[in-house]
Amino acid sequence: MKDFIFKMPTRVIFGIGKANDIGAICAEQGYKNVFVLTGPHIGKSELLVRVKSSIEGAGIACDYYDKTASDPTVELTDEVAGVVKAAGADAVVALGGGSPIDLAKAVCMLQTNEGSVRDYLFGGTKTVTNAPIPLIAIPTTAGTGSEVTAASVITDTSKNIKLSVTHESLIPKIALIDPSLHLGMPQLITASTGMDALTHAIECYVSLNAEPFSDAYALYAMRLIGENLRVAVADGSNLAARTNMALASTIAGCAFLNGGLGVVHGIAQAMGGLHGTPHGIANGLILPYAMERNFVGNLAKFRDIAVALGKNVEGLSLREAAYEAVEAVFDLVEDIHVPSSLKDLDIGPEDFPPIVEGTMNFRLLAINPCKLSAGDVEKILLRAREGRYAL
Repeated sequence: MKDFIFKMPTRVIFGIGKANDIGAICAEQGYKNVFVLTGPHIGKSELLVRVKSSIEGAGIACDYYDKTASDPTVELTDEVAGVVKAAGADAVVALGGGSPIDLAKAVCMLQTNEGSVRDYLFGGTKTVTNAPIPLIAIPTTAGTGSEVTAASVITDTSKNIKLSVTHESLIPKIALIDPSLHLGMPQLITASTGMDALTHAIECYVSLNAEPFSDAYALYAMRLIGENLRVAVADGSNLAARTNMALASTIAGCAFLNGGLGVVHGIAQAMGGLHGTPHGIANGLILPYAMERNFVGNLAKFRDIAVALGKNVEGLSLREAAYEAVEAVFDLVEDIHVPSSLKDLDIGPEDFPPIVEGTMNFRLLAINPCKLSAGDVEKILLRAREGRYAL
């Protein structure tokens, strides 16, 4: 067995109604001036009022910013970092999906490291040298796992590309997971964020960086998603399904923090930067087509994925059993009604070259289970354009 290090520095507080404890948690940590970052939708909701009241009720100063956006840009990140610095905050609470949490990671980093976030993005001129101010993440979606991971994905609009600041010090100090916050999530967001979590679990399980702990986390997350995502999409008020999906998302985040990702995320990140494709939509669409290419790289593990997602592989050859993982994901995509072809997104062959280029520059492509060329990536995109039944 290879040597490995398993990282899980985030303190996870999980339970229905736990968001109400945010004030007591901040007081326990000794914070005096907390800044809440969230988006416009939550900014108009009772949830922000409740969180802010809890913090202030603990005798802690609290300000907030509620204009975060999907796919935060370099400009927005730098602007919000300046607002938080002017407020003199000693901690940040991120309230929302992956975008506010990613934004908050970079904002916390910029409180103690000079310059623009652009300087710290992959390929930039600076590295994170000083510990960011502490971050508490309260996710309101079940998909990104950003509440326990080290990357902050930021869009550089000058280059139409999504890049990340990645450093272990960006990992949130506390993740406060309250499944009741997910009850109002629309069906498409439930479905797409759920596919995001499944992609994390599958990609890290078959990654060349996988190790026993990340494998265990990834498999458990897959089982939870296979058993609960359809129900969560069909009946958004089902608290048991919401609870299991919230758990799966965070567990999958713990897995890929250690095991890494692969070509699906490379393509999705490129599509997001070039076409504004929501990350979960891109991941869910590309995942089964990438698995068609990757399953031969680790037949035994893809068989495990098939079983985790509920397929009966008894009596099948190893190769046949492994391919059942691909079929399981295709079936899930159909059942929860997320886009299943690039035609659904109006992305055609003329759009492929920059997506391929961006994918080939993805820093984690080297740990994909199969070594891929630009031609391989193009073939995945062509299959994703043609659709499941084109073969």
